[in-house]
Amino acid sequence: PTMQLWLVVVLAAAAVVTAQLPIPTRPDGFGLGGSAASPVQIDAFFDLMCPDSKAAHPTMKSVAQHYDPDVRIMFHTFPLPYHRNAFLAAQSVLVAENVSNASFVNWFDAVFEAQDTFGHAADNLNQPEVISMFADLAVKKLGVSKDDFVAGMNDANFNWNARVSWKYGCSRGVAGTPIFMVNGVAVDADPTWTLLQWQQVIDPLLNPSRSFRSRLSTCPTGTVTCEYLPGKTECCTPGEGCIPNVGCRC
Repeated sequence: PTMQLWLVVVLAAAAVVTAQLPIPTRPDGFGLGGSAASPVQIDAFFDLMCPDSKAAHPTMKSVAQHYDPDVRIMFHTFPLPYHRNAFLAAQSVLVAENVSNASFVNWFDAVFEAQDTFGHAADNLNQPEVISMFADLAVKKLGVSKDDFVAGMNDANFNWNARVSWKYGCSRGVAGTPIFMVNGVAVDADPTWTLLQWQQVIDPLLNPSRSFRSRLSTCPTGTVTCEYLPGKTECCTPGEGCIPNVGCRC
């Protein structure tokens, strides 16, 4: 009876959480490379005001270019509350997509480049002034109308869609940035990873016959060094295999 009651409580809580999550008007995120049919799907959750997201961005673009059409990367905005103007930056991506024909990547590039100007340098600015800054950047980088961009930033629908996108990230268990998921599974990737390090994760997925990188150098005699993620190792005992993103398992 106690176990049954516990299950009822858990299921009821899950139902409440599900009911509180708005359904996006379209699949969340902005795709780069590949397609929905690509065998490897990467979800990257970025905060445009996050230095680590900025650091990871160039490599993710390289990954998409290197593996196209076999890998698709979906970029999701996930503004963190402790990064100044992060939510306005997230909303600006939706506005830029609406008022410009440029790729979302161009806007990501522009905002990351100007990231410092929207941080503490904007401490004494009010929201309309910050919106004006985003609009000036859009005029410079995207060639759009400032009035159109400001109107979009003040549009309740874009504001709501940015909030729904953030809630989507929460539903996926995202709590920081950058966060990466490969085929729906969280990967403890470092923002400083290079293309070569991402290849260690992706190549075995595209070619299952290729064994994951294992080395015989640092573990005790009779065991095998398993580098299950770039820079992360375990020592596999006889009978254990080296599983990408997991480590040594029977």
